[in-house]
Amino acid sequence: MLCFASFILISQTKSSNIQTINGKKYYVHKLDKGQSLYSITKIYNIKLDDLYTENPELKQGTKAGQEIKIPFAGEAAHFNNATTSTTQTINSTPRVVSAIDTLKYSTHKVAKGETVYAITKKYNLSTDYFEKLNPGSKAGLKEGQLVAIGERSPIKTIAATTNSVKPTADTFPLKIHFPKKNAYNVALILPFKLDQLELINSPALVKANMNFPQISSLAIDFYLGFKQAVDSLSSKDFKVNMELHDLDDKDSLNMVNIISSLDKKQTDFIFGPMYANGFKTISIKAKELNIPIVSPITQQNKFLYENIYASKTNPSQYTMVEALADYILDSLKPKKARVLLNIASEKDAKEMGFVKAFKQYYNEKARKLGYTLKDTLSTVRGIAGIKANHESGIKNVIVSLSSNQILITDFTTQLALFADKKDITLCGFEETSTSFDNIDQEYLNQLNYTFPSANNLTNTKVYQPIVAKYWEKQNTYPGKFYFIGFDIAMYYLKNLRDHGADFIFRLNELPSETNYLRFKFTRPDNSTGFDNNGVYIFKYANYQLVETGWK
Repeated sequence: MLCFASFILISQTKSSNIQTINGKKYYVHKLDKGQSLYSITKIYNIKLDDLYTENPELKQGTKAGQEIKIPFAGEAAHFNNATTSTTQTINSTPRVVSAIDTLKYSTHKVAKGETVYAITKKYNLSTDYFEKLNPGSKAGLKEGQLVAIGERSPIKTIAATTNSVKPTADTFPLKIHFPKKNAYNVALILPFKLDQLELINSPALVKANMNFPQISSLAIDFYLGFKQAVDSLSSKDFKVNMELHDLDDKDSLNMVNIISSLDKKQTDFIFGPMYANGFKTISIKAKELNIPIVSPITQQNKFLYENIYASKTNPSQYTMVEALADYILDSLKPKKARVLLNIASEKDAKEMGFVKAFKQYYNEKARKLGYTLKDTLSTVRGIAGIKANHESGIKNVIVSLSSNQILITDFTTQLALFADKKDITLCGFEETSTSFDNIDQEYLNQLNYTFPSANNLTNTKVYQPIVAKYWEKQNTYPGKFYFIGFDIAMYYLKNLRDHGADFIFRLNELPSETNYLRFKFTRPDNSTGFDNNGVYIFKYANYQLVETGWK
């Protein structure tokens, strides 16, 4: 009875908390313990994709007490005075505070002590025009207040030598425009750890057949690949001046020095830092200075919110999970397959987050494709659950999203023994096949192990000319970050050369297939930076790793 009582107490009604945020009305719903996003979609009659669009952080998981935004039915976003609770706080001083339609207007967030005069000078506006956009602003501004600085205006085309870009409703902010130049100052912020490298006895490492420190090796490979791309693109009409910065993620003093140098050196573009904490700090300054900034390695996307200058090239684990679900539904499920989602450990919060995300995304898309409730996936626990739910005579697709090497190794071994003469495909993460040394490759081949990857693992042979140059200089072969650095530089710098820096606002219109990376950018709205959703799907077949061709 206690479990039943707890269940019925979960809110099944719409929230009474209605707020106007950036000119649009929302229900602000607080999640109850145990309440699923699926139940939310039913309460508010909203699609799960729309819920993710308004609340991108939900892809990282949910927790009790978390507040989420649900569009108020029938509400149109206008540039009107706020009559309900808004994101601005109104004090006792008579002042008109308006909820700003960010789709129509470019905005500026007021800094501490910032005046109307300072803002109008920064954006070259008249005070009368600013007052017209922001009625009541003459009475003063508040820290954190969002003000309009001009109407957005669509850019019709971006001239290019190889392709043209068509406009969409997602337009550039009116006052943000980068003039096309022949020379650019590009900052590369990487963890070289030069102070530590001076203490390394390189001959001793070679003699002992030991590896170079991993972090430094990663940064050096990325830099060398990046520089190779710069050298190949340089011409009399396009020059890149590289500014190298050595930044460890925990080196706060050096971070301050780098931040102060960005404005002094008139930096046009930033790549890095590689890790989340450093990138978050630098990206805030980049936004303030209107400098495009690229995150090359980290999978976190929270620093993209409300920063149109930021983009990241490494798809998140949740993007991988969704790509795997798409592949199963697109390529495996239509052949009549039973899909079982294995849970290795319910105590592993990270795994359970992936399980929850996969299940929600898979079932929602299955319904859109017309599958019945009978066709949705089943959740099982371990090899015993697989044996109990296995269906003979058809393909059985097993999905296991654990990163626990011991559990995955044991599960894969047992599954391979059970799968003898059965049509079973095992799906999971890339690390199972590339990083877990204890897993027998024979088992992965037998189970046609299938996984998503951000990298085109089987295509490095196209790099033979530049690999040869690398060998000449380094007397060894490059690691994967050499290819990543090369492809990131080729993608961004070619677009910089062809379109000018304005292309960073149109990354969704510039998909690209490079040799090692797939660039397929998306963002939930035009106030957010771009996230790369370019993923490859690989499988083991006939003792070889095969790229499936799925996009």
